[in-house]
Amino acid sequence: MDTTTAPAETAGDTTDDDTSRTTTTDGGVGRTTTTDHDASRTTTAAPAERAAPSTPTRPEATATVTTAATTASGSARAGAPWEELVSSAMLGTDRRPPAGLAATTAARDMPGALLGAAALHTVRRRAGLRPGPAAPLPEPAPEDPRAPLPEAARLRLDQLLAGRAAPSPAGRRGAAPDLAELLPQWLALANRHGYKAPPAALPALLDAARARTDLRPQALRLAGPRGLWLARLNPEWRFALRGTGAGGRLPSAQDPEGVRALWDEGLFAERVALLTAVRTEDPAAGRALLASTWSAERAEDRLMFLDSLRTGLSDADEEFLEEALGDRSRNVRATAAELLSALPASALAGRMAGRAATCVGLDRTAPVPTIAVEAPHECDAAMQRDGLVATPPAGRGERSWWLGQLVEAAPLPSWPARFGGRGPEEIVALPVADDWQGELHAAWCRAAVRQRDPAWSRALLGSPAVPPATGPGTSSLAERAQLLSTLPVEERARWVASFVAAHGLSEAFQLLGVCAVPWAEPLGAAVIDALDIAREAGSYPWSFSGVMGLAERCLAPEAARQLESLTARPDEAEDSSPGAGDYWAEAFQRLVSTLRLRATMHAELTP
Repeated sequence: MDTTTAPAETAGDTTDDDTSRTTTTDGGVGRTTTTDHDASRTTTAAPAERAAPSTPTRPEATATVTTAATTASGSARAGAPWEELVSSAMLGTDRRPPAGLAATTAARDMPGALLGAAALHTVRRRAGLRPGPAAPLPEPAPEDPRAPLPEAARLRLDQLLAGRAAPSPAGRRGAAPDLAELLPQWLALANRHGYKAPPAALPALLDAARARTDLRPQALRLAGPRGLWLARLNPEWRFALRGTGAGGRLPSAQDPEGVRALWDEGLFAERVALLTAVRTEDPAAGRALLASTWSAERAEDRLMFLDSLRTGLSDADEEFLEEALGDRSRNVRATAAELLSALPASALAGRMAGRAATCVGLDRTAPVPTIAVEAPHECDAAMQRDGLVATPPAGRGERSWWLGQLVEAAPLPSWPARFGGRGPEEIVALPVADDWQGELHAAWCRAAVRQRDPAWSRALLGSPAVPPATGPGTSSLAERAQLLSTLPVEERARWVASFVAAHGLSEAFQLLGVCAVPWAEPLGAAVIDALDIAREAGSYPWSFSGVMGLAERCLAPEAARQLESLTARPDEAEDSSPGAGDYWAEAFQRLVSTLRLRATMHAELTP
């Protein structure tokens, strides 16, 4: 009997680095006994599996053919550590063969042997793991007392969450409605009726909200407390927990203890949401809450908190905002100045009015009433404290930059007295000397938007029939859209309808976006007429795809009857774009089917 003792790296047991093994071979009996000293276990191999005897044998008796799995098993016992296997797999077995496999495996068999050894290592490591303690069960989901969705609406929600319809051939959208674009309207309507999301739909609803930030407010409102409960169990839905209080519910302004606890201990997003909610319910309480910790907040946090004062902004906030003008952060000072300038009776507005009056006024020497402009020659420390930025952007002159900021911050009610009692329309119609008209009118446009002054917005918009390039206020459609947002909903729709009738749809896209949905009848009719005119003229159809998409979401569903006659394929003129007729027919078919689907959605959600 021969006895051989070897360390683990030569004996082949790689379960532990400290393992040693004693192998006893009994040539006469044909049995092999292996003892692992670290585990005190003995393994006896059957005669059919015995190791080679220690006595000399013929060479051909030891040259056995092994399978890839047998080679891998033996190689794993031969001692290739896991890190070495990983390194060889990354670099390639031809460049770095594992030391434990190189001596027993041919080069052509090395990749298979490497994978086999890795598989054995994985199984052995998993088998040796001890079971850990069971995780505690999550708390039960909270109850949601809201009404469940009607069955038809529940099925509709599943359909909308599944995504958009499959595209048609040739890359066109096809005649089927775009379901993904209808989801925001469906969510808003469901929330308006006070429904709750079905539990089975919560994962898909949270996934949709994670992918599209525009869906988040309405999706999380529909998901309710159960959606927030579920979001805590999945890191990918962590966004749902931002801006919510403990348990996903913000304390009421009538609960001072709950408000104070969350304000002192909550995360930043929770505190922002809390301040906004309290400010909406009780502006004075929100301002007092912010003032209680103002000096201890970080500059970036102060900026976000200060922005929440836009909700319910009033003259009562002036004292706090005046103190914020001395803040060490330039951005905080600028925001405080912007808010103060939106209060026409504030001290800052008075200071800005005095400065602007020294720069803009009537030219008494001109033969006709003319506005004379003398831009500031410096931006002193007092002006900077009141929110003026001294350094202009690249390509902008200093004096025109300072003038624009002064006029923008000056209260609009101060100008009629400066111009002899003239109203906004008369002031805007006056000529401006020395090519200052563009700068002056642009500043008045920003002031009208900031101060939400509809009278000045009407004056600066002018008649919708006037071409934008020659309008009284600004030729920028973006600025016109901002001015329109200050007008009442019906007046806004009438103005845009007249603009579309006079100038078509090519320049009206931005203006349509600020109109209330669904579009009022004069606006909807004007858009349909303009689309019909473009179709009859053989216009390039793809240039109207954006307007068609807006129409699908914003036209009143009742307009489907008016559009049915436009779904047929028109006769194409010789000078029309190739394939335009098919496109227009398909686009109107999709528009009609979308409007009908919106009507169906409304009926399904109506109690």
